[in-house]
Amino acid sequence: MSFAVICLTFNFLARHEGGEARVENRSVLVFIVLNVVTAISWVGLFIGLKYVEPAIVVSFMVALGPAATTWLNAVIRRRGAPPVSDVVVSAAIAAIGSYMIWISANGNGGVEWGARSSFGIVLAVVAGLSLAVTNILVKLLFDRGFSGRQVLAHRFYGTVLLLLGLVDHSSIVPEIAQNWFAIAAIGLSTIVLPLLLIQQGIRRVEPFTVNMVLSTAPIITFLFQYFDARIVPSSHTFVGNVLITAIAVTNIYLQYRRSA
Repeated sequence: MSFAVICLTFNFLARHEGGEARVENRSVLVFIVLNVVTAISWVGLFIGLKYVEPAIVVSFMVALGPAATTWLNAVIRRRGAPPVSDVVVSAAIAAIGSYMIWISANGNGGVEWGARSSFGIVLAVVAGLSLAVTNILVKLLFDRGFSGRQVLAHRFYGTVLLLLGLVDHSSIVPEIAQNWFAIAAIGLSTIVLPLLLIQQGIRRVEPFTVNMVLSTAPIITFLFQYFDARIVPSSHTFVGNVLITAIAVTNIYLQYRRSA
């Protein structure tokens, strides 16, 4: 429902923005790939959260993001070889992500390792890689003159179709009738608003910087876990979250100094 509302809303806004919500022929392939990787990243995140501790899922997604973005940005947007500092930071965050998998598999995470936990980790990995590609493709479309409203208008068709194929159709109407306020609150606060803010960030700065900022998400996620009685606070998870956040914030500072 949230993604369908996003599609309808931003198609309407894009048409009133400049009279153009259409996609140029040279950008059709970019939008098709963007729809595919967007669907994979969201569904991978949803299913990964079902089987693995949230702070670890988020950590692993953002750990892969900068590492993948460093190289994919050079290939897709033809920006040349990445700076050595970006390569070092990406490798460090990826290594910490591997540490998070190890502590989870050894029973030191906040959620007990189960039969489907490895499946959840794999989906988190796929979602992280897809998220990196998503950010680069969005930046590529911005480089070609598309507005944020146009990108959001055409970005979620694949996600809507995939979720329609996965959902129990007989439950849609009863769920909306019983939980409409929760659905609206979750949709607006966790999907619509963050997407708007992230896309504005991608418009103004490089995708690698966006991923570095998002790398602060694990420690925030860990703190929110204290409100969930099902999750046992894990010092190992906390250490991994702090390390990822520290490296991310340090790298953002170095990037702004380099730009200055």
